[in-house]
Amino acid sequence: MIKRNQTLRKSAFKRDNFTCQKCKIQDKAAKILEAHHIIPLYIEEKDNLDNIITLCFDCHHFAPDKKEDFDNYMKEECDGTTTTLISVWDKFRKENPQLIKQINKEETSNIDKRKYK
Repeated sequence: MIKRNQTLRKSAFKRDNFTCQKCKIQDKAAKILEAHHIIPLYIEEKDNLDNIITLCFDCHHFAPDKKEDFDNYMKEECDGTTTTLISVWDKFRKENPQLIKQINKEETSNIDKRKYK
């Protein structure tokens, strides 16, 4: 396994102005930012600044591994509002599992009622 250069992460954040390069959300404290290897280390062991881009947690989660797919992913429009909504929804679901269960149950019930009308 390749030994990771920990200063690269900080260098990438600084280079990218502590901003997710996908949705443009800025995080000067770097609490939600992650360093993404454009070409994954398991494909090419290129642990250098040219192969790293700053992404927020949510954008990193959906980033594809293949370079061509990643390039297309980066071209798709997205803004910080989308990322914020994803984060808020995820937090809401985790904090309110019973409510989500009830909503899902009601939706299923409504679908069943429409089916037999």
